[in-house]
Amino acid sequence: MKTLLLLNSSMVIKKPYFSRDYIKIEYGNKRINSYVDGFINLQKLEIYKMFDETILIDNTISSTKNVPDQIIKLLPKNTIFLVNKNNTLGRTNKGAGMLKSLEKNVTFFEDYDLIFYFEPRLILKSSEFIKQFIKNRINSFSMESSKRVKTGYFGSTSNDLIEFINSYKAEDLVEKNLHIELLMYEFYEKKNTNFYTTSISLWKNYLSEIYEGY
Repeated sequence: MKTLLLLNSSMVIKKPYFSRDYIKIEYGNKRINSYVDGFINLQKLEIYKMFDETILIDNTISSTKNVPDQIIKLLPKNTIFLVNKNNTLGRTNKGAGMLKSLEKNVTFFEDYDLIFYFEPRLILKSSEFIKQFIKNRINSFSMESSKRVKTGYFGSTSNDLIEFINSYKAEDLVEKNLHIELLMYEFYEKKNTNFYTTSISLWKNYLSEIYEGY
């Protein structure tokens, strides 16, 4: 059984001067620092040691050499970088940006049996959720509400994740105003999935600078 830690990020976003984003976004060095905090906690909890390989996806960086040095230092030396500067959809609909990144790199996921997806702007508080996912080998999600899952972190078999990615088009999320939290719940409800009511991380409300449970 081969396991993958899949880190999905959008680290480098500059504030537009002559337009505005449709959704609330943290910009510049503050955004990078939020990622640094997230990666530090992954390192502290020794999350990287739990997986055979780590992949970092980023849709705001054109080349691996442009990944911020402070981030590189916090990642395993054998990290696989899949970077591409194209976050147009993500600046309109965060779920669409997430799905677009997964669509672009879906062939890489075929080499693994279990994938744990994590957005490293989150501050992970505990590794227990991940340990249980790897032990049970069952899709694992935390619920956001009765029919919406948290999409900042989850565990999935590679087969189910690939099937989900191929079931939708990122552009449809924008055009039809679809919510990925609902789509993933509806898809994984039909699979072998454990749904939990737990918060294993902290999310930074950058407007108030306060971290909230997620």
